Amino acid sequence: MCCIAISIPRFRERHAYITRHLQTIWGPDFEIIGIDGAVAGRDASPGSDLSAGQVGCALSHLAAYEAVVARNLPWALIVEDDAVLPPDIHDILIRVEATLRRGDVVLLYNRPQYRAAFSTVNADSIGDYRLCLPMSMGGLGTTAAYVITRQAAEGILKANRPVVAAADNWGYFHERRAFTRARVMSPNPVSLKPFESTIFPSGSKIGSVMKGSRLLQPLLAARRRFLTARMTGNTVLVDEVSPYANLSPQ
Repeated sequence: MCCIAISIPRFRERHAYITRHLQTIWGPDFEIIGIDGAVAGRDASPGSDLSAGQVGCALSHLAAYEAVVARNLPWALIVEDDAVLPPDIHDILIRVEATLRRGDVVLLYNRPQYRAAFSTVNADSIGDYRLCLPMSMGGLGTTAAYVITRQAAEGILKANRPVVAAADNWGYFHERRAFTRARVMSPNPVSLKPFESTIFPSGSKIGSVMKGSRLLQPLLAARRRFLTARMTGNTVLVDEVSPYANLSPQ
């Protein structure tokens, strides 16, 4: 099994956390990759409205995909530096692996911004969890923790160079056939540490000021816990066939 974490040393608290967490939960065999958008510059398509932080995040995930392809791995677990993995993550991944097809992506944490439906029809069971297909690609919300196959990694590398889309824009990548199938594990086996996001949309001056204030850090952490809980409640399971149920592997 391969685990690649996305983290930038400049964000010391987050970087130190994910390093300790993976050493404890995953073991010593993991890799940390991070491209700082503030340093690398705006390596994005002309006219892109992505912030430097969003570009850096996308480049970091692309670098992780390059590692998967270069090492000819069948799949890898990608986690961001606020992910909290469950103690049985290895057992979960062994069972997820048995369900993988070429071009697959499996989100172990999902947080749709709006109410989103996921199909339970023919969903693979993984212990107390189910792998559910979305009824709409708009229901896929994050890149906090996910399994990606080599074929899907290759597809996104082709679709997002130069950077056009944010790393978590699964709908954009699906439209361009970068991956074949995306499923969500429900309920989420992975949770998040309440760090404030290091990625703000372009022009978000208020976010930048709040993020730079130590006095506001507890408030920001509480805010993120609230938003996470609210968005997690946006997931709805339905007994309907997903429109993506019959897609063929790449």
